[in-house]
Amino acid sequence: MKRRTLPPLNALKSFEAVARNKSFSLAAEELCVTHSAISHQIKQLEEWLDKKLFIRHSSTISLTADAEELSLVCTQFFNRLEQCVFELTNKTSEVEVVIGASHSFMANWLIPRLEKLEVIYPNIHIKLMTCNELKLLEKEKVDILINSISENHLLPNFLNKYLLFPDNMGPICNREINLLHSVNDLLNYPLLHTHSNKSAWHTWFDQFQISFCPKSNDRYFDSLNLMIEAAVSGLGIAIAPQILVEKEMLNGKIIAPFDFIYCDYNFYAMVRKNNENRDVMNIINWLMAEEKS
Repeated sequence: MKRRTLPPLNALKSFEAVARNKSFSLAAEELCVTHSAISHQIKQLEEWLDKKLFIRHSSTISLTADAEELSLVCTQFFNRLEQCVFELTNKTSEVEVVIGASHSFMANWLIPRLEKLEVIYPNIHIKLMTCNELKLLEKEKVDILINSISENHLLPNFLNKYLLFPDNMGPICNREINLLHSVNDLLNYPLLHTHSNKSAWHTWFDQFQISFCPKSNDRYFDSLNLMIEAAVSGLGIAIAPQILVEKEMLNGKIIAPFDFIYCDYNFYAMVRKNNENRDVMNIINWLMAEEKS
């Protein structure tokens, strides 16, 4: 193993201070030691190098040619070391927070707002994971799970939920579908469903005390986005959360003939109680405030 051949660093530190200040007294004051301690360190360094470093005059000192060269190297070294230590001690480590949610929520609500969140919390690395199962939250695969659940849905004791916004739902269709004068008229058209929420139409019709049974010409889709595209194309009438179709509503691709109503479901941010640290809670508080802004 190769060992470094270096003089004592305390002696180099004292030498650099004396050379820079051109004074033993000022160097001692800067390093908070006595004049004799500085003199001892310089003597030790001169003996180690077997070189004279300073020429003492009546009231001042000057550096020898060897000392001038050593002084330049030491000053560069200590400046770089000082800068490195400053950067290390003032560096804020980046924290990763994994947010889990359905693909439709990610695409239609969270991702369009993600840049705003990253600007507010630049030291939090946000990782998105498509999921809507509590198991991934329980297994610590995600830190925050966003999902729409009933107000009365009971969570395991080790989880907390934070209300984000109501999951108001309503029928959506393209502008070419007409003759929708009452809620019952919806039953005359193919209704569009998602496999992720097969009970959405039942939940919505229950608010109007209307018995609903799927028809043979109803269509089913793997994701909300596919169902919305089908509604835009005129393949039927879909049922969707208001906050996830606002973009299509604004650009005129779809209309909500009977508006949106509250059906006892809300979007919640769920988190493990043992993981409610500052970074996770900062994100949850941002999520809670974002829809109101």
